[in-house]
Amino acid sequence: MAALVASACAGGGGAGVANVATGTTVAGVGAGPDRVPTETTVIRLALPPDPVWQWLEDSGTRAAWERDHNIRIDVSHPFDQFAAFAGGHADVVVINVLDVPKFVSQPGLEPVILGKYTTDRSILAVPRGSQAETLEDLVDRRIAVESSIASSLLWALVADIFYALDFSEGSADFDLVTVEPASVADLVIRGDVDACICTPDYSVPLLVSGRLRALYDGMSASQRYTIAIFGGQGFGGESGTIADAFVAGAAWNAANTEAADALLSLWEEGLAAWRQHKGQIVADYRHLFSVESEVEVAWLTDYVEEHDWFVPSVYISHQEAETHRFAFDRLRDMGLVPEQATVPEINIVDPAAVPASSGG
Repeated sequence: MAALVASACAGGGGAGVANVATGTTVAGVGAGPDRVPTETTVIRLALPPDPVWQWLEDSGTRAAWERDHNIRIDVSHPFDQFAAFAGGHADVVVINVLDVPKFVSQPGLEPVILGKYTTDRSILAVPRGSQAETLEDLVDRRIAVESSIASSLLWALVADIFYALDFSEGSADFDLVTVEPASVADLVIRGDVDACICTPDYSVPLLVSGRLRALYDGMSASQRYTIAIFGGQGFGGESGTIADAFVAGAAWNAANTEAADALLSLWEEGLAAWRQHKGQIVADYRHLFSVESEVEVAWLTDYVEEHDWFVPSVYISHQEAETHRFAFDRLRDMGLVPEQATVPEINIVDPAAVPASSGG
């Protein structure tokens, strides 16, 4: 960790081109030798406990960034990020962009997707002795899904596109059992369900031991979906689906462009460090990946090399925005999101306008 932190502290921050507002003055943002800093800008950021954020903290990158930009980030890790956002306790929140029905229930809240952070990482897994190889083999079976709706929505797209099956609550094709994310894999092992939609980091011990087997060679819902639609997977061809993203309210977002540039460029530094030091970050923050032993660290490190859910850049291109809109429109047509729901505004950035990050 020491070498990684030392390397990170030597790197500089790239400038972004997104649009966040802080609700306070930004006269001191990006203050240089010819600018006199004034009031410090405060950005209230709500997100789950996160390894990239922890790296930004421990490497000193956050502290240097705050000094350079005259911005202070007040970070919180509420149990419900959306509630903190909707209640006015956060300016920027990291939340899954497919959780759109939550925004529909808040008519006065107009969200803007500022930048992307992850793609969906959920996998379809079965017990060791199962003969199932695809979702189609699990028709009429009990499948445990997370209480969050986002992953289930993406698997519903996969079921519809590949197999013309209905993967939704009350479906005639599957018996879906909704539980908390940490419990889905355990239900499979206990024999209470036949399969689960789970995340690899919550299920590493079971996957390492072979008691739980991931279908589709461990590909996530996002990878299956992008293969179906575009014939390829991942963000290399800008065809990835966005999962967790940085979201702000439209009114708040309109106030401070400079603060947005700075905030997203800070996260770009963290993503660059992740790309270069995945194994070290998994090992250093194993509690945030739900791994313990060296064997589990090695397994997850190998897994993310092939199935990385952290996106390569925080900035959203035109094609990535279109990919998200396409998925959203199809979900609405399928009746899985409210008919009156609309795609939130998406902050689109020309990749050529973003300077390369120095990374970790």
